Amino acid sequence: MRWTGRRAVRTKRASGSSPVSARPLADKPRRMKSLMNRLLTTLMKTFSLLLLCTMAACSPKPSESSQKIDGTTTERVAAVSKLLSKTAPLPSSLLDAHFFEEQTGDGRLGPSDFKAFYALTVAPADLPAWRAALSKSKTWNHFSNDEEIKRAAPKKAQLWWVSGADLGALELYSPHSLTGRANGWVGIAPDGRIFVYTFTM
Repeated sequence: MRWTGRRAVRTKRASGSSPVSARPLADKPRRMKSLMNRLLTTLMKTFSLLLLCTMAACSPKPSESSQKIDGTTTERVAAVSKLLSKTAPLPSSLLDAHFFEEQTGDGRLGPSDFKAFYALTVAPADLPAWRAALSKSKTWNHFSNDEEIKRAAPKKAQLWWVSGADLGALELYSPHSLTGRANGWVGIAPDGRIFVYTFTM
């Protein structure tokens, strides 16, 4: 009887322990599902990162182009005078004029950026009229104090553009009243040369 009792106790213990041993088996699918979810999340993040890197590497650089007003002095003066007169009448006639513009972007995947360079020559006696016309605008804008912008120059060198030595002698004004653009500057030299730099952003 004792032996039988022990076996009975043993049997009860074994049958009582079966639910405990079944819990890990029941939790196993949950753990596997959680692991698979984490794995899938990691793979999706990795794939997204690789896709972004590939798109950045394959994205074409913005196209660059330029335009220039050429011709005789008379032809250049007429073309530049017409261009600048769209904003307001010029303070005086021009003796000579040059124009060069750089464009970044083609306007199809977003707005293009422009940088325009003018070199005007007027009679020194007409400079007071130019100063008076330009003084209607803010003399300095927050870009004029930036050395990089003050020393801006066409990527393709233009012989008529202001030299570094002459830059320090210019009286700087805002280009807004002359060109309609707020960014950049107008520089007046004592000898009647006027340089204009404008840009969009």
